[in-house]
Amino acid sequence: MASLVEQRFVDEILTSEGARLLKNQGAAFAARLRFHTRHILERRKAEVSAGNGYSGKLAITHTAYQRFLDLRTMNYGSKAVRRNRKIHNRFVWGHFNSIAYRLTNDLTQDVAARIRSEIENK
Repeated sequence: MASLVEQRFVDEILTSEGARLLKNQGAAFAARLRFHTRHILERRKAEVSAGNGYSGKLAITHTAYQRFLDLRTMNYGSKAVRRNRKIHNRFVWGHFNSIAYRLTNDLTQDVAARIRSEIENK
């Protein structure tokens, strides 16, 4: 039973952090970009695959273009301006740290009891 509780806990954390990353990054996109087709928002998704015990995998899929928006340089005449948008690495690494913190500290006796009761009621 402890293994099922751990698996469900990891799955909950990864699912909530994946959704939170997409929501927060989408808000940053809306604030910093002008959408023409909304292609960059529609092609993003978060998928969670759980393993045994404390193992799991969160896969974030996005367009290749998204990764390079942080690095993009705009030319205004003879002047090249690098826009510091902070819309990819900031969110990926910030949520990575949040996932690591939550996995090490959030499994308390109350959370384990709640997950155990959910498993038994199904």
